[in-house]
Amino acid sequence: MLLAAGCGDDTGTAGTEASTSEGSTDGTNPTTTPGTDPTTGQTSTPTTEIDSGMTESASGTTTSTTGETATESGTTSGTTTGVVETGSTGEPETTTGVVETTGGETTGGETTGGETGDTTTGNAEACLLAQQHEPCDADSNDALHAMGLNCTSLGGMWINNNNAVTVTDLNFQAPPPMGATRSWQVAKSYGTFIDPNTNKPFWSPREGEKLLMISTGLLPTPNGQGAVLIDDGDVYGDTAFGGVWDSDVMPPPMSAENGSPDPMGYTNCDGINDCSNTILEQWDLGFGNAEDKMWFSFKLKAPAIADGDVADANGYTFDFAYFSAEFPEYVDSQFNDIFVVWQNSVDYTGNVTFINGQPMTVTALWPIDFPGDSPELAGTGHVDDGFFSDGGATSWYKATGGIKPGETFLLAFAVFDMGDSSFDTTALIDNWQWDCEGCVPNEVMSCGIEPM
Repeated sequence: MLLAAGCGDDTGTAGTEASTSEGSTDGTNPTTTPGTDPTTGQTSTPTTEIDSGMTESASGTTTSTTGETATESGTTSGTTTGVVETGSTGEPETTTGVVETTGGETTGGETTGGETGDTTTGNAEACLLAQQHEPCDADSNDALHAMGLNCTSLGGMWINNNNAVTVTDLNFQAPPPMGATRSWQVAKSYGTFIDPNTNKPFWSPREGEKLLMISTGLLPTPNGQGAVLIDDGDVYGDTAFGGVWDSDVMPPPMSAENGSPDPMGYTNCDGINDCSNTILEQWDLGFGNAEDKMWFSFKLKAPAIADGDVADANGYTFDFAYFSAEFPEYVDSQFNDIFVVWQNSVDYTGNVTFINGQPMTVTALWPIDFPGDSPELAGTGHVDDGFFSDGGATSWYKATGGIKPGETFLLAFAVFDMGDSSFDTTALIDNWQWDCEGCVPNEVMSCGIEPM
């Protein structure tokens, strides 16, 4: 619906895909399933929920921050004076930020009382929230740090950084590791292909030094250079057996049911089910048979000038890429692994990663940029061996969601197999940032995803 991308016509089901998951929920207690700690990467004591204990900072302290961004030609200087407050107590301080952008030299207006002067490049307003964002993953293997979130948990300089996004109520659910492999990793790169234009690994972070990988399969521990490497064709792993990981329900709080009475969705949300109305058709096509589920959720508060921030956040963005062993044989079939990001907010509840009225699946994303014979897939496991295609990958996409400034909302990320438990799908996630403009879900080319 939101992006003109075709679906395969003649690549339907080429045979059947056998499930290798034979686990039963009998005798399985979800509260005693081993988990892994996203902050350390170590196996925890048996549990299905890993709560980092991360809470919003209430130190009442503030900081003065100056940021400069160099440009290729010309500068635009805007000095803004606003109120920045961290936590719920304490006296606010003034923050002055110097922002340089392209296109001739102009002096931006100066305002007080928590409002910011407009600094522009051409006709586009610069978003101070995005410009002040700094990665915090250089010395951390925390899953959220790798995405660009929860930097305040590092303490030190991050406590008073007004854009070091703090999350609460973290719930991280992943099947237990199998030896040195597991369903998620924090890595510096994926695969072995070196981009000739940058002389860096092709699948590298979009910001900072690391990215988050989540998968329905098994991902090895990064090597000494921080790279996750998978042998060609080794993308057929069963990561879980029974229990919450293979139950035929979506990861909570997600719902496959339509949440809007409007045929096209996105309006009059019921606040419980999927207001995008994009998941149900694909869910039913796979007979609701979700397996090898991996998911995590958290709450966060959108910045607002009224709360003493430098600008209002009307949305957020993040980048992702999608790899699957189901390309191309199972396009337009019931074997249609799903990567979904769910939002629960004041105005909208439901899937925010949709394209052409569908969630992120092999069918919705077909045709892809990197089929199995692409050299860019070397070392990812998704390489065509000449006998049996082992999948492919998309390029990077940017997803955009809309929220209200100052509201506290929930986000949940999940990936899971549909109709089988053996053909793996992996998502790379990085570069989460606040967005000043935001989006409206029912407007064409607004919320949803777009290629980078």
